[in-house]
Amino acid sequence: MSVVYVLPSARPAFDADARTIQLPTGLPLAHAVTLVRAILTELVVPQPEAGAVCWCGDPVDVIPLIPQQKVGEQVVKHGA
Repeated sequence: MSVVYVLPSARPAFDADARTIQLPTGLPLAHAVTLVRAILTELVVPQPEAGAVCWCGDPVDVIPLIPQQKVGEQVVKHGA
C-alpha cells in the first residue's frame, strides 16, 4: 500500500482499486500520519503506537517523494 498526494482540496480517502490512500497536498507530516492511521483504523487495521502500518504489516511511508530530474550529467532534486 502506498500514499499518493492529490489536489489540495481533495478529501482523504482509500482507493481500493489502486490500493492507495489519497491525501491532499500541503499537509504537515504529523497530520498526514494521523490521517493515514485513521483511514487504516476504519479499515480495521490495528496500528502501532507510532507510525502507520499496512494490513500486511509493512510500514506505510507518508513522506511524498521528491521527483528527480537529470540535466546533462547532474541530477537535480526538486524541493531540496
